This record gives sequence, structure tokens and C-alpha cells, in this order.
Amino acid sequence: MAIIRRSLVVIFLLAVVALAWLWWTRPVKVDMSAYVPADSIVYFEADSLPDILGGITSTDAWRELAPAAGVETNPGGSRRLSEIVSFTGMAPSDAVVLARAQVAVAVLGFEAAEEPDATLKLTPRAALVAETHTSEWRVKAAVEKLVGGFARRSLGPERVERKEVDGVQFVTWTAASGGRRKIVTAVSESVAVIGNDEAVVQACLDARRGARPSLAGSDELKEMRVRLGSDGALAFGFAPRGSAAKVVEVFAPAFVGGVAEDTHVQSVLATVLPQLINQTIGSAGWSARAVGGGIEDAYFLSLPGDMAGRLQAPLAAGMGTESGAEMLPRDVYQVSRYSFRSPEVAWRGLGAALSSQVDVSRATIITLALEALLKPYGVEQPKEFLRACGPEMWTARLEQASEQKMLVARVRDREALLQQARAYLGRGARTERVGDVEMMISSDAENGAASFVGDYLIMGAEADVRACLIARGEGRTLKNADAFKASAQGLFDESAQARTLTDERDFVRPVLSYFAGRGDSGPARANPSALEAALARRAYSVSETRLVEGGFEKKTRSSFGLFGEIVTRFAAR
Repeated sequence: MAIIRRSLVVIFLLAVVALAWLWWTRPVKVDMSAYVPADSIVYFEADSLPDILGGITSTDAWRELAPAAGVETNPGGSRRLSEIVSFTGMAPSDAVVLARAQVAVAVLGFEAAEEPDATLKLTPRAALVAETHTSEWRVKAAVEKLVGGFARRSLGPERVERKEVDGVQFVTWTAASGGRRKIVTAVSESVAVIGNDEAVVQACLDARRGARPSLAGSDELKEMRVRLGSDGALAFGFAPRGSAAKVVEVFAPAFVGGVAEDTHVQSVLATVLPQLINQTIGSAGWSARAVGGGIEDAYFLSLPGDMAGRLQAPLAAGMGTESGAEMLPRDVYQVSRYSFRSPEVAWRGLGAALSSQVDVSRATIITLALEALLKPYGVEQPKEFLRACGPEMWTARLEQASEQKMLVARVRDREALLQQARAYLGRGARTERVGDVEMMISSDAENGAASFVGDYLIMGAEADVRACLIARGEGRTLKNADAFKASAQGLFDESAQARTLTDERDFVRPVLSYFAGRGDSGPARANPSALEAALARRAYSVSETRLVEGGFEKKTRSSFGLFGEIVTRFAAR
């Protein structure tokens, strides 16, 4: 009996020690912004990769799309398994690292390089930082396996170089054939840093050990966290004020070449554009969470000074109807609806607010830039055109592969809009009857066509305007589309100034294909007809934008959100 008692005591003590060890080694969340430099121009963070996967696979969109695509999943079980692995650390090194890791991405700048076809390619100088909450030897093993495999798939035959800097081993993968692309990794204690530039990797290590200021001290970052509710989000992103200007500095020289031929004008624009951006745009933020049957991406763009207050009255949302949807075909690729009490007042108010942030000599550039935004829609005199429009305006792209843009405007002054349309189409325009309405067609194919349909004006390429008129005559309009009806429920409690509906079927398919290829199931188990029906119901994104105190707020609800973009760009490699 005494032996049994002693055995039970020993077992109890061992259990206590084991539990104490598990509790002591459990992951404790850290502030990842303390691991990246203060001068980062773009920052992203995610506290749990399994939570992101669990969020995606818990949505109504996933439950409807995945089975039809032949994807067999057990998100509940896999998530619980990840939680067990994360808490105990009992699994292969790469599994433990992925289950425990908090990750951040920092972009410190951009490099511009001219391609052989004379196009400009921008490459971010970026690094991914992972706090693995795991011992260094396990982190090194996981990095060698995961990053090494990625390098072989993305670079092809590679060269591997190892060196030590300040006691930290750097491993660099480069393509054996040469070229600029490379992957640099470094592991310090429980932290792994992976980047495409050794200086950026070193900068993150320095920020983490306190040798360089980190982003954690940014008041802008703290304010953005509160505004976007980062604590309850699957992921969060931030760009401090001045980030946009730094990006513009890189591509401005190439951009101004297409705006002006005079070298002096190009030089002035290349210098002034970054300054204008810096004076008119503040910080920006993003967060993502599983909401309303899909993934909701929330954005906020702050405006400097009192710009937001100055814009409140002119950009006040109107009470326009949805009748403009009857002018567009059901299968339109992307459509945006804008609602202002007065489009002309909104136009003038926006120009005045932007101009108030710069000196008089640069205000003219803002006016020219705003006018250039409407020219692709056939609007050459914005003030006069918008004065004749009602509170409801639509822009659209009928096909994803097409760059042609359309405008559907509610008519306030028909005669004024008719004069504007005729002036744009030119004197040689002819008239053709399509169904029960007339279509005016320019003799210059670039100017397209226009048609008045009831209380609306339709302008765009001839083929697009014709497609709209035919669809209306046959009753195949956007107004009757299930996706459009579903988008009628707003993402905000109050009216938004803009709402966009986008057909993302061609984007969702490769995401589903990736997940199908990860398991034992695949295309052989997919149901193509069921998948197409599910895509027609679920594979649309809805975005709403509104002006609030301090800036612009935007929400987008879709099947996979920005996470889908990450999967299609990187995970498949």
C-alpha cells in the first residue's frame, strides 16, 4: 500500500511539474510594432495564423463555396489541434512555429528598376518578422524548411550563403542564374526575420533589441488601433502620414512623363506631387474580421487639419434611388454608385478643401488632377456637367479585361447635359435607334456614344452603351441580379457616399483551387455546376465609403478579403 501511495505522490508531482512547465512556456502575446523600425512606411500584423484560417473557414461563404469546389475541411478540428500544439509545443518544429507565431510585415521603402520593355517595376524593401514563442534551435529548423522550400519554388536552382553578423546567422538564398531577387533570413532567440534586403532584416533586429527606435512609440498607430478595433481583428495594418508621399517619390518620374512632354514641367511635377500628397493625405489603417457571412476589411484614411470638417457639408450623402441599376446589364464586372445632395457642390467642396492645404501656386495642379479624373468618362467641363446632374451617379466597367469606363448620371437639366454630350461626341455624331431609345454615336471611336433613357444619361464606349440598352430592353439588368439585391443592406448604420459591387469570381476560383490542392480531395470531387451557382451568389464584394470625423472610412465585405490576395500571390508558391 505504501508503494502505491508513493507512486501516486510521484505521479502527482510529475503532473504538477509538467503543468507548470507548460504554463511557463505558453505563448504570451507581445506588441509586434516593437519589432519593426519607426520609419516603416507600411506595417501589418497578425497575432495568430490559425485564427485567420479559422476565421475564413467559419464564414457562410466558405461553407457554401468549399464543398462545391471539392474542398474537404474540418476547420473546427484543425483549429483545436493548432491550439493544442500552440499550448504544449508538442509537434514538429515547423508546426509549432506556425501555431504559435505572431507575425508582422514592415515595408521600409521601394526600389524602382526599369524592365527590358522600358516599364518601371517597383519592388518593396520589406521583411516579415515572426515572434515564434519557441526556442531558437526549433525556429532555425523551421525557417530552413519553410523558407528554403519557398526559395526553391520561387527562385528555381539557388545559391545559399551563410554569414554571421553581431552573433546572428544570416542565410541568403539567391537564384543560381543571377538576378536581383533574393531571400534573406536571420534568427535571434525566438524571433525570425525574413526579407528581400539584408539592411531591412538588420533594421528589424535592431528595433527588436532596442538599438533603433521602433514603431511602438507612434501615437498615430495607437489612435488607428482604437479606431479600427485592432484587438478583436484577425489582422491589422497601418501606414503613417508621409508614407504615400514616399511611394509617389519613386514612381513620380515615370508618371509625369505621360502627363507632359516638356522636361521642365516634368521636373516641377515630379517635385511637387509628393509634397501635395504629403499635405493632403494623413495616416491610413486596415483591419480584417469575419463578419456577416464573409470577411470584412475595414479601412480608414485620416485627413490633415480641418479637411474632414470642411468636407462634411459639400459631401453630404443624398437620398437618391437605385433606379440607375436598371441602366446596366446584370453581368457587369464592377459598378460604383455615388450619392451626393449636389454633385456640383461636392466637386467644388472637394477642390476647395484640397486647395486649402497647399499654397496658391499649387492649387492649380489640384484642379487639373480632379478634372483628369472625370475625362475618361467623357466629362470635359466638370462644373457645368455636374451642375446638370441629379444626386445619383454610377460608374461601371462591363468586363474585367476591358479598361473602358461608363458613366450613368441622373438628369437634373436635360438640355444642359444634351449640349455637353453633343459637344463631346462632336459634330459628326450620328443617331441610331436601339429598342425604344436613341443612341448618339461619335464619328471618333475614342469618344464613344451617349443615350438618354428616361431620367438618366448613359455615356461610354459604343459597344458598352449598346450592351446596356439591349440588356434593359430584354430585362437583364443589374437591378434584378441577386448579388445586387444582396448588396442593398448597407455596411454602415448611416448613408454612405459611395458603394461598389465587384464580380470576384475569377479571383475566388484560384483561392479555392489552392485549398483543394492542399488536401486529399481536388478537382475530381468538385461539382462545377454547383460551384458556378455558389459563385454567382457569394463571389461578389461590396464596398461602402463614407466621410466621418477625421477622415474617410471604408468597409469591404467579400468571400476572402485581402487574405485571398495573399493566398493567390504567395501561398501557391
